[in-house]
Amino acid sequence: MGNKAVIIYLNDGMLLSKKEYSCWEEIQDEYYEKYITNLEPMSCDEIIFFFEDSFVQEENWPFSRKRIIEFFEKDEIIIQSER
Repeated sequence: MGNKAVIIYLNDGMLLSKKEYSCWEEIQDEYYEKYITNLEPMSCDEIIFFFEDSFVQEENWPFSRKRIIEFFEKDEIIIQSER
């Protein structure tokens, strides 16, 4: 997937995942009981733009801008929402 991550909506929060999935069913199988939906893989800038557009004020974002940037800079594979 390179430098992209998938936003995964769960019934108890949100995940950012750099794992490579072949289809949404694979994500659903991994998070079976909590899975709601997911978005297509996006770059760091695309995710920030999505949160700016969807949640407007950063204090309403599920991840801070700083945390999103750190996630893309580090070797982390999955992070769960802070809020």
